[in-house]
Amino acid sequence: MPELPVPDQRRRWRLAKAVAVVAGAAVVLAACSSAAPSAAKKKVKHDSGGISSTTTTLAPGATTTTTSGSSHSSSGGSGSSGSGNKSSNSGGSGSSSGPCSSSAPGGVLGGSCDTSSPAMQLTGAGSNSIAPFFSSVFYSYNQSNHNVSVNYNPAGSGTGVADIKANSVDFGDSEVPIATPASGNGGAILQLPVDLGGVAISYNVSGAPNNLQITGAQLAEIYSSTTNLYWDTFFSNGSLPHELIKPVYRSDTSGPGYDLDQYLIDTSPSWASAVSNNPSTSWPSYGKGANSSGQQLNTGVATYISETEGAIGYVEYAYAQEAGFTDAALQNASDSYVSPSSSSIAAAGAEASNLSASNFNIVNGTGSAYPLANFSWTLVYQTQPNTNQGIVLGKLFDWVTTTGQGQAQKLGYSPLPSNAVSLAHSTLLELQTSSGQKIFSS
Repeated sequence: MPELPVPDQRRRWRLAKAVAVVAGAAVVLAACSSAAPSAAKKKVKHDSGGISSTTTTLAPGATTTTTSGSSHSSSGGSGSSGSGNKSSNSGGSGSSSGPCSSSAPGGVLGGSCDTSSPAMQLTGAGSNSIAPFFSSVFYSYNQSNHNVSVNYNPAGSGTGVADIKANSVDFGDSEVPIATPASGNGGAILQLPVDLGGVAISYNVSGAPNNLQITGAQLAEIYSSTTNLYWDTFFSNGSLPHELIKPVYRSDTSGPGYDLDQYLIDTSPSWASAVSNNPSTSWPSYGKGANSSGQQLNTGVATYISETEGAIGYVEYAYAQEAGFTDAALQNASDSYVSPSSSSIAAAGAEASNLSASNFNIVNGTGSAYPLANFSWTLVYQTQPNTNQGIVLGKLFDWVTTTGQGQAQKLGYSPLPSNAVSLAHSTLLELQTSSGQKIFSS
């Protein structure tokens, strides 16, 4: 590729690369199975942020195309329970011999046992922020277990929640878990942490330094002001130009918006009062001030920042890192200004005590913790009508939350802390067959 000497050109090239690889529409992750699809499931429903199909690069030189809501693969047989010709019954069952076998239908959950399973293509939908991580780990899992491929639609957390509640996908993903006890059309829903990430405050301002120090109160004013604000006068910084501050927010329901909303509640009394101390995945009207713009998904926000001089907005750190954005150092609860990085996000995750789907907030931590960090949660039905599907889901996500975490840092995330890994494993052990039998033993 020819050299790109101009910073803005380099930024646009990096953003285009990020969008092409990890986001946009229904992303096919590791769809390398040669099995033909079976009869389609119910059509996946999407909100206004959902897009139905795309062609996505999975690995160097490899592309594939699909549509959202595609069916499970089928190669020679029905699942061991439930209706429908959904998968072959090869490998990973409790009746097979060897160290992974047990009286449970799925045998032992964990370690090398996780890469032996029945053949199946899973469908999922949800968080856009986790798409770079899912794209990488699902591809790697397929290389270790060719029986399994995943079709994931990164249409946003709101879509993931709606789709799993409607029982139109095999799993959903959201940066904000749903209220517990969680349930949907398929019964009780289990929620497990699968990812630890952060939300960058990125800006595109000529002459602006990296790691510009910003407080929560300043961010609240930037988003809520009904009058024009200018970079040089607002920050009293001689290196900043006299140009309008143009905030951008997520117009779809999102985890990053929820986290920033929570941070502003914690740091700005006026913001807290305006939103009644109640963070929401829908960006509040109070935060749609002068010169602001709403954009869909991380990709829309990132594109706006890249193309708009004077823009500032919140975007998943993995996207900001890939695009080469300039990011702010945010003030945390210890009055320290901390920039997003794998280590500062890890420091925030380390503060999570008694982690659960009802106790998940790690915003505005102390010490070296980056104040806009979060876990991402995968949602699955506790009772699986098809036993093989439950086996595949359990083994896949146990692998994602253990071996797969080795890919987190290079992508702009942080590996899950040990208590989150333990929570994910214990949650997956709750999976059961349609008759109520536990699918796995530990």
